[in-house]
Amino acid sequence: MTLQRFLLCCSFSVVLLTSGCLFVKQKEAPPPPPTLLSPQPEILMSENLVRSKAGDMIAFLPQGWFFVELEGKAPSEVFAIAVNPDYTLSAVFSTLRKTETSDSVVGREGIYALARMSFARHERKSAGNVKLVGKTTALKIGSREFGFFEITGVFHPDSSGALPGVPLVYGTLKTKVAVFNSSINNYYELALVPTTISGKPLPAEDEISKVFRSMLTTVQF
Repeated sequence: MTLQRFLLCCSFSVVLLTSGCLFVKQKEAPPPPPTLLSPQPEILMSENLVRSKAGDMIAFLPQGWFFVELEGKAPSEVFAIAVNPDYTLSAVFSTLRKTETSDSVVGREGIYALARMSFARHERKSAGNVKLVGKTTALKIGSREFGFFEITGVFHPDSSGALPGVPLVYGTLKTKVAVFNSSINNYYELALVPTTISGKPLPAEDEISKVFRSMLTTVQF
């Protein structure tokens, strides 16, 4: 073998070895453990009951909150919307569409897969105008586990027009979203959305978080 051919073979060997390194799949880091929340609400809750159409999840509203009449404008997946007395916060309860593929993925990857499905839904409805804030995490209250994330941008359960009491665009305001899987394998979402239609100042971020956590403590599924 000539020196030139030897060097050429060595060059090919280096290229092949280097290329092989490039295609080694990086092992994904396991998700962090869920954040444990107190089972006791941090604000006063009422006896106003939210119930899914299938009856497999219930929740209670904070004291003073009331339901918005949907008047047939909401899509089929939204089964309840409630607002606080100042119209500065809205709670939107909805189902997430199931498919055989989604059941398989959620069964394999758990609540994080369900959160990804929920975020993808909001991306589609807003034509890509929502942004994820931080990372998706898991919240746990006793034996109940929720996927949790926050988004900014356009949030609306109905793309055909504004619902009563719920404006269309929220700009940089953060919407808190929790998703969960019921005992009969239905997927649900609770979104807590800041609203500005009343012109009143929004609650402080820590107060919004208290409302959100308190509502989650009442969710049974």
